[in-house]
Amino acid sequence: QCLIAKNVKCHVLVYDYSGYGESGGIPMEKNTYRDVKMVYEWVVKNVTKHEHNVILYGQSVGSGPSCYLASQRSNVGGLILHSPFTSGMRVLTPSRALACLDIFPNIDRIKKVKCPVFILHGMKDVEVPCQHGKALQMAVPEDCRREPWWVPDKGHNDIVDGPGVVEYVQWLNHCVRSLDDD
Repeated sequence: QCLIAKNVKCHVLVYDYSGYGESGGIPMEKNTYRDVKMVYEWVVKNVTKHEHNVILYGQSVGSGPSCYLASQRSNVGGLILHSPFTSGMRVLTPSRALACLDIFPNIDRIKKVKCPVFILHGMKDVEVPCQHGKALQMAVPEDCRREPWWVPDKGHNDIVDGPGVVEYVQWLNHCVRSLDDD
């Protein structure tokens, strides 16, 4: 996160969802939505003053709350999804037989987003196959869809490891700067 703040020259706010990381509480889908909404509202009120200056960044499980919030707010500045999944259940099985038990339905919510969407995904991701990112990319409304970054020879958690960090920072800079053109 310091890497992003320093090299992309933007404010970065990192937090843990209820029940994850250092945060207390219970790890439930509805709690993650409450958490992202509270953090977002705090940032708008105390840091940026304008929703269009906020870029949501969701990695893996974080793609769920980020897609949720972006689908609910029409003035978000942008959405970056890093190794996202189409939905929680679809990571486990493509069958829709258990759809009633599904969580984080990103594939449905991404269709309602009204901000620029950038997706990056490692082509060798075995936890959440790259096909999830590609399916989300196709579901983004055309006027919001931006060039994705399908990262060769990288998996779920190693996109920024080693020399790949330079390319990652360049890509993020491109994303952020392109928002000025919109």
